[in-house]
Amino acid sequence: MSSHDEDASYYGRGRGDDAVEDAHQHNSDEEGEDLGYDHHMNDDDDDEDEEEEEEDEEEARKVAEGFIVDDEEEEDQDSDGSTKVAVRRKKKRRVEEYDEDLDEEDLDLLEENTGIKLSRSTGPKLKRLKRGREEPSRAVTTKGVEDIFSDEEEAPAARHEPSYDDREKDYAEYESHVRYRHRDTYDDIGDFIADEDEDDLDEVLGERRYGAGRDEGLAGDYYDEARGRRGKASKDMMDILPQGLSEDVLVDMFDIFGDGGDYEWALYDEEEMEARKEKEPQLADIFEPSELAERMLTEQDEEIRLRDVPERLQMRYKGLNKSFEPATDEQVEEEGAWVARLLASSKGWDQAPEKFVRSVTKVVRFFAQEFLEVPHIKDHRRDFFTQYEEKTGVTTEILTENDLWDIYDLDFKYQSFKERKTAFSEFLSKCHIDNDYVNDMIRKVEKVEEITDLMDYVNLKFSDNINLMQQQNKGPKRPMNKSLYELSMKTKVHGFLKAFGISASHFGANYLESNRRHFPEDSLIDPMEEAHRFVDDSFPDGTRVLKAAKSILAQEIAYDPLVRKAIRRDWETKAVVNVRPTEKGLTAIDELHPMHPFRYLYQKPLSAFKDGQFLMVLKGEADGLLSVSITMPDEDAWFNKVSEYYMSDGYSDAVQQWNDQRKEVLEQALKEYLVPLMDRYIREKLRIEAQDHVCKTASMTLYNKVNVGPFRGPGAERYKGNMPRVLAISQGNGLPKDPIMAVFVNQRGKVLDQIQVPNLKEERHWKDMLEFIKSRKPNVVGVAGYNAETRRLVKHMQTMLNEINQSGDMGGAAEIDMVIVDDEAARLYKNSKRAQEEFGEYPEVMRYCISLARRLQNPVLEYVGLGRDLLAIPYHELQHLVPEDMLFFYLERSLIRVVNDLGVDINAAVRSPYLANALQYVCGFGPRKAHSILKKIEAMDELESRTALVLRKLTPANTFINCASYLRIRDMDGADILDDTRIHPQDYELARKMAGDALEIDEDEMDDYDSKIAIVTRLIREYPDKVNDLILDDYANVLEQQYHAPKRQVLEHIKIELQGPYKDRRHRYVRPTIDEAFVFVTGETRQALAEGYIVPAQIMSLRGKIANCVLDSGIEGMIFVENASDDRIMNVGDVLQVGQTVNCKVLRIDREKFVVDLSCKASDTKPNSDLELRKVPDDKYYDYNQEARDKERQRANRRKQARNNRMIKHPLFRSFNHREAEEYLANRQRGDLVIRPSSRGLDHIAITWKVDEGVFQHVDVLELKSNGYNAPSRLKIGDLVFEDLDELIVTYIEAIARKVEELMSHPKYRVGGLDALQEYLASLTKANPKMSAYGFCMSEKAGYFDLAFKLSAHSPPMRWVVKVLPDGYRLRDTSYPTAGDLINGFKRLQASEARRRQRRR
Repeated sequence: MSSHDEDASYYGRGRGDDAVEDAHQHNSDEEGEDLGYDHHMNDDDDDEDEEEEEEDEEEARKVAEGFIVDDEEEEDQDSDGSTKVAVRRKKKRRVEEYDEDLDEEDLDLLEENTGIKLSRSTGPKLKRLKRGREEPSRAVTTKGVEDIFSDEEEAPAARHEPSYDDREKDYAEYESHVRYRHRDTYDDIGDFIADEDEDDLDEVLGERRYGAGRDEGLAGDYYDEARGRRGKASKDMMDILPQGLSEDVLVDMFDIFGDGGDYEWALYDEEEMEARKEKEPQLADIFEPSELAERMLTEQDEEIRLRDVPERLQMRYKGLNKSFEPATDEQVEEEGAWVARLLASSKGWDQAPEKFVRSVTKVVRFFAQEFLEVPHIKDHRRDFFTQYEEKTGVTTEILTENDLWDIYDLDFKYQSFKERKTAFSEFLSKCHIDNDYVNDMIRKVEKVEEITDLMDYVNLKFSDNINLMQQQNKGPKRPMNKSLYELSMKTKVHGFLKAFGISASHFGANYLESNRRHFPEDSLIDPMEEAHRFVDDSFPDGTRVLKAAKSILAQEIAYDPLVRKAIRRDWETKAVVNVRPTEKGLTAIDELHPMHPFRYLYQKPLSAFKDGQFLMVLKGEADGLLSVSITMPDEDAWFNKVSEYYMSDGYSDAVQQWNDQRKEVLEQALKEYLVPLMDRYIREKLRIEAQDHVCKTASMTLYNKVNVGPFRGPGAERYKGNMPRVLAISQGNGLPKDPIMAVFVNQRGKVLDQIQVPNLKEERHWKDMLEFIKSRKPNVVGVAGYNAETRRLVKHMQTMLNEINQSGDMGGAAEIDMVIVDDEAARLYKNSKRAQEEFGEYPEVMRYCISLARRLQNPVLEYVGLGRDLLAIPYHELQHLVPEDMLFFYLERSLIRVVNDLGVDINAAVRSPYLANALQYVCGFGPRKAHSILKKIEAMDELESRTALVLRKLTPANTFINCASYLRIRDMDGADILDDTRIHPQDYELARKMAGDALEIDEDEMDDYDSKIAIVTRLIREYPDKVNDLILDDYANVLEQQYHAPKRQVLEHIKIELQGPYKDRRHRYVRPTIDEAFVFVTGETRQALAEGYIVPAQIMSLRGKIANCVLDSGIEGMIFVENASDDRIMNVGDVLQVGQTVNCKVLRIDREKFVVDLSCKASDTKPNSDLELRKVPDDKYYDYNQEARDKERQRANRRKQARNNRMIKHPLFRSFNHREAEEYLANRQRGDLVIRPSSRGLDHIAITWKVDEGVFQHVDVLELKSNGYNAPSRLKIGDLVFEDLDELIVTYIEAIARKVEELMSHPKYRVGGLDALQEYLASLTKANPKMSAYGFCMSEKAGYFDLAFKLSAHSPPMRWVVKVLPDGYRLRDTSYPTAGDLINGFKRLQASEARRRQRRR
């Protein structure tokens, strides 16, 4: 199999089929629905006679409809004496007529390059190809409302013959025009023959270019008079002719009498015709503007069709004032430098290399001057952005394809930037603002933001000019209320500003250059004293003058363009993002929430946002879940560094005071103006970058889906045209009542047969399906369905195909393969309007199957017809946060790349709406231009060559240059084989030269067009490897000298195509992995279902030791008896019931059999036991410290909230905290108490009682049985347990109060605390040194007393603590019931210690 057999094809090429296929092919046109893959594919039984007969019928039809037959053709026919119409006649009829003098040499060159045999008259002068032949004038006709959207193209009428003077004028203009596209640089049509005239194609291209230059790119007289009006006389004439007339008779009649429409105008009254013409309905009179816009029938849509600029280039400038005039060289150089700088910055380069800048500028030139699209540049202009090393033969890409698309996007941004800049300059001119600083800044602006900065500056500084201009002009007015700045500048404060010593622009220059080039002029007078010199009625004191001055200077600094540029530079490189959850977010964002990984971020650099995460951050902020702040990492250090450029270096007190004032000015400028501005700017910058990332990722995802070739299974080398025969089968929802439907699509893309059976359980239905598959012999069976029930059909088909493959009934054919198909496109197609139009008679599931089959044959075609339904397919988890129009723009880019790599058979597209969907993505086209060219080609039946696009004036020059190599002319007798390659028509002569040299054929043998075609055909089909013998480097050197442009990559491109025309560049089909097939059937990814997850399952049946269940997704699960309970059971029915829903742990997933092993044991299904498995990892900059602080604060708030909400039914209960309780009891008697909530939790309460003035005891009470609305049944304090609050109060609180009262009434008790008591004891012992003394006082700890004593005058004071108990007092671990017992116990302890001291002595 030769390399070029594996071409990038929509179609099945090749002859013959298996026996069954042939049996059905005879009736394929009647039986099968044509999907439009190929309308020229002949069966084995199609012979040459049938082709000729078919062409005779075609010729007769064309003659009957009014096609003019050339005289020479009639003579050829008569001389042969045969009714057979040769193929050459079809070509002759396409030749243009002549209207200018041509010599013999001109005609020879035209014949050589176009392949069109020109008739040579014996008259005195030969005529040049006439431009009117292809697009004749039309007779005046009226189109009714019902025909406005008619798909039928009306027959062409007689053409208008221009006068000789007109022809001479046109020819003079044409000769004076510069040859199309600087032929010395880019044109490859001219072969190696020197000093010969240009060929026919070049002349037409020149005319197109010349015509396009007028009227801002509209296609000039190519579309004269709105493409005219076409008469219907020819068809009417044929209706009245008798039947059975031969072709010769019809031709003679036509030559003698014309088409009957030449004098049709005489049948109608002239006034009536004028009235009818005036009343001709217009589209705008019938349809709503919105409907016209939807159908692309507005005047703007028509302009887009006619303008000789690729439609996508026009559409992306919608809303901009784009003239589509080619840019000048200076403009290209300027834009190239701008784009290269931004592109290098996006790559992380400090400076772009020179060769990089040159390459970018070349690509910009292709966009801005030549209006080329990326696919064309990628394929045919590679020499300008690659570097070829002749010694090593290695080609290095300076720019990748992704870089080309980035330049394409940056070109649009530059145009927006340029338009803003121009508009701003015009605005300044209108306002008569001529300021050196502003003018200098305009010349230096590099970003749209800088233009905005300048606009703000002008509005601040030149408001009077703007107000004056608006008063003189009509339109929206600027608010006339004057700001504080404007008012202040008209007072004496204006003179005080100079005292600060440095202007805003000087500060901005210092800051931007990071160099103190400008210094403040120091003043020897302090700021306040200086301010008093400028008081007036508006600002009557120095303080107000100083405050107003600082406000004015802060605004001037904040609005200065240099300051903004410098601070924007700092924030772009150093700013960080901090994120914290709001109170709402703390509650709403749990461990499994998608925002949890970044709900706490601390100083995350801008450069770390690379994955679209910032879109989620903004979404969280918009929903009130997150609080986002953008700051500098060390604000104080940064501020100090910035302030250095504004401060003075002086050391005097006055200078320091002025520096303090300057610092306040900077702080105000930053706080009130610059920091908020930078916050908004960084947010927008990060948002745009995140959206770009999401869109580009989504685009690449779609690209990987569609950039796949047809299915290839065992025996794929025997597929006809490399296209498999596919049988797609589905049961839809998979319910028992749903029938199983299958559709068979042959390699030509026709739906040849279909079958529907109720089920596959019954033997007869099984046999019906089995026989259907055997009879159709598909290469592959594709299976899919709406849900996980499809797994049952998968198992059935696996069994059935095994039975077929093992039966040996396939007659030596390869085994039938089976794959599970990704049905995302089929789901959208099955109920679409397009599906209804194509296969409206088929049920939904059958349309679904057709889409599945086509997906296996050519994935990209299933997506190009979806339109905006592409947005319904998931590509990225964050795509819902991106505007739909923006996402769709990037998704279409993937389709553009693949469609242009694949090419489109233009003639097949004319006959097939299915293929026509792809035409809009061809380079240079769009939906409007694609529809237009399809209608034109449909009117002429077919396109015979690429060059006919311009020779027949179907496309203007730029459109032709862009699209030519991607439109394929296939399966046409006599067609140039180069028209089915990626070689551009401009390079055909290079290709023919290379083919001749490869086959070592002299140039003399390639003297005519047919010889060249034959040589190229022979090389491609028989000797493709001989191209390898050519030394392309030598060719490239010669061409570079001749055209002053590199051609090495063009030659390499030609070489590849000659060895394998349109070789498929797509990735080879790869069978879905087990994981992918599992997702296709169940919809469950590894993120949604994995081992260890806890999932709900419904018990469907119990079978002894096994329970069958179903997950929410429809996947079948099994619970074995050992996994049903932690207890030992003999039968799953002991713990499970049918219909019961239980939480189960996923133990194992058999993705091949679509079965899950589960466990419902309590030990395996603990709540949140799968949290760590499901949780998404936290961000690298996650702030765990702040999270811990917030959690602690939350717990404290919950405790506080619980206390505030606690209610106990008791008269002494108050909802107080401890401070409120003390305040409440402060004016009450000793022993009074309140019951209040406790801070220790809901199972605690607190009792606060007044011990003495300013002394309160808080008693913690544990509730053994809590009740939120009633008093607890049992309460516990320490080891004491009480039945209720009343018992606790009486037996504990009041009892302790009594003991306190008893001790306080004792004679040894002293008021005033420990210090007062010790002072009292010291006085006693001093009066009697040998006497010991003791006493009691209230302890600092409520509920305790201090027992202080002094053994002698010289001994130190001592203190023991006494705890008050309900039934007495405790001293040194010994309890005493009364105060007297306590004192006696104390004395005994003292005596015992005295004896121990004496023994130690």
